[in-house]
Amino acid sequence: MSTVYLNTLPIEILYHIIDYLDIETIFFSFRSVCKRFYSIVNSYNNYDFNFESISKSNFNIICRMIPFEQVISLTLSNKDKTHGQIPLFLSLFNLTQFNRLRSLKLIQIEDNDLKLFLNSIIHLSSLISFSIDLQTLNIRKNTSLNLLSSTINDHSFQQLDLNMWPKDMTEFQWSINSTINYLRIRNSITIKQFYIILQHCPCLQTMILKDFNIDDNSEYVPTDLKFLQLKSLTCINGRIEMSKIEQCLSLIPELIHLKLIGHGSLFNSTFDGYRWEQIFLDKLPLLNKFEFFISVLTDVHFDTNNIEQITSFFQTPFWLNDKQCFVICDYIIYLHKLILYSIPICHNHFEYYSNLNKVSASNFLLKDKNSIIMNNIKQLDLDLSQIINNNENSLLFQNTNELIIGINGEWPKDSLTFLSTTINLLNLVKLSLSVHFSHEYMPSIISGTNKLLKYAVNIHTLALFDYLAPNNCTTNMETVCLILTSNIKHLHIRVKNSDDMKYIIDNVKYLKSVTFEYPQNFMFHHQDCIDYLSVLKEVSSIWECQYALHVWLSQN
Repeated sequence: MSTVYLNTLPIEILYHIIDYLDIETIFFSFRSVCKRFYSIVNSYNNYDFNFESISKSNFNIICRMIPFEQVISLTLSNKDKTHGQIPLFLSLFNLTQFNRLRSLKLIQIEDNDLKLFLNSIIHLSSLISFSIDLQTLNIRKNTSLNLLSSTINDHSFQQLDLNMWPKDMTEFQWSINSTINYLRIRNSITIKQFYIILQHCPCLQTMILKDFNIDDNSEYVPTDLKFLQLKSLTCINGRIEMSKIEQCLSLIPELIHLKLIGHGSLFNSTFDGYRWEQIFLDKLPLLNKFEFFISVLTDVHFDTNNIEQITSFFQTPFWLNDKQCFVICDYIIYLHKLILYSIPICHNHFEYYSNLNKVSASNFLLKDKNSIIMNNIKQLDLDLSQIINNNENSLLFQNTNELIIGINGEWPKDSLTFLSTTINLLNLVKLSLSVHFSHEYMPSIISGTNKLLKYAVNIHTLALFDYLAPNNCTTNMETVCLILTSNIKHLHIRVKNSDDMKYIIDNVKYLKSVTFEYPQNFMFHHQDCIDYLSVLKEVSSIWECQYALHVWLSQN
C-alpha cells in the first residue's frame, strides 16, 4: 500500500482539516509548513476567528493578516484572559469590512463599544447568528437597550444568544414575525415574557433559558392559545419549580425535547416520576426525549431507602419502553445531597464521588449503560484523596476538557494511573488544583502535578487554590513556578502583594494572561499594584474586578 503524505492531499480535504483548527494553529503552524499550505491558507474562505484565548502579540499579528472577506465567524472577548480586546479591535477595524460574516459573538462588551457594533450590524446582510454578553452591564437606563432591540428586530437573525440582566429583559421589545429559530436567554424570564416571545417568533423551534422566575407575580397568561412552533426547550442552572414548568408546558403541546438542569424540591414533585408521567400524557403527547439533572439538599434525617422509591416511579412501561428513559438517583451521604438524573448525563459538570460516600439506585442494570453515562461531561470535579484508594470500576470521561482536583494532604500514590484510566487526559485543556501549600506536602504536590501535566499535554490553563484556607493566602510564588510547565498559558493564583505579582511576571515568560486574586480579609493595596503593573512592558492591559486583577500580557 502506497504512502499518502499530508501535503499531497486534495485541497478539499485540507480545507476540511482547517475547519477543525484554531486560528493560531492555522496561521503560526499549518501556514508555515510549505508553500502549498501557505497558498491554501490564503485561499481558504471559511475562517472562524475565535479570539477568546489569545496573547496580545498574537492578536496583533493575526489582525495584520486578516482577510476580511474570508471570515465567516468572529468571537471577541473582554473576559479575564483578554480584557481590552474589543476596544482594541474597534480601533483597528470597521465591522462592515467583514462582508461575509455569518456569526458574531461579543463577550462582556461595554456600552460604548456595543453601540458601535450595533450601528455596523445593520450593514451586514450576511449575519444570521448573534451572541452578546451584557451580564456585567445593566443597560436599562441608557439608549443601548433600544438600539439593541431595534437592531435585532430589523435584522433577519436566525440564531440569537442573549446574556442580559433580567430587568433589561423586561424592557426588551420583540418584533412581530421575527425570523429567529434558535433563542438562548441566559437568565430567568417570567411566564409572561415566555408567552410574548412565542407570540412574536413564529419560526422559533429551540429555546434555552435559565429558568422561570419563581418570584414572578405578573398578570395571568391565557392557556387557551397554543404555540405549535417550539420543538425543544431547555432550562439550565436555575430553579425547577413544578407549577411554573406546568404552566409553560401547557402553552407548547408539540414539544418533542425537554431538558431540565437545576435545583429541585422534595416538596413540589420534581423527583416524582409518576407526576411527570401524568404531565407528559396530558400536555405533551409528542414528547420523545426527556433529559434531566436535578439536585436538592436534604435534612440530616433523610432516609436513604427513599431513593429506591424515587427510582421505582421510573420503572413503568411509559419510562422504560415508550420514552427509553433510564435514570440514576444518588444520595451523597456526607453532603446530604440528593441527585436524580437521566443518562447519558445531560449536564456538562459532574462531581465524582466514591461508592463509599454515596447510596445509589436506578431503573436499569448499571453495567448495561456504563459506556455512555459520562459522554457529555466537560467539567469533572473530584477529591483525589478520597477516591484513589477505592477499588471501583473506572468510568471513562472521554470528552472531559476541564478537571477540578482537591487534595487533602500529599498527592496520592498511583493517582496518575487512576486518572489516566478514568479520563482521556489528552482532551484536558484546563486544570484547577486545591492543595495544601505547606512545606511537608509540597514535594509530592509538585511532583504529582508535573507528572499529570506531562501526560495531559494540552492543558493550557491552570488555577491554584488553597484546600483548607480558601479565604487566606498561603501560596508561595517559588512553589508556583516549580509547578508550572511551559504549556501553561493562562494562570489563576492568589497573591499577597505586588512582589508576588512581580515574581510571576519576571520568572514565567510563556504566559498569555494571569489572574491575581487577593483574599477578602487582607489589607491589599490594589491601586499600588495597578500602578506597578501599568508600567511593565510585558503588560498589555489590566482589568480590576472584585478581589482580583486580570492581566493580559503582551508576550507570547
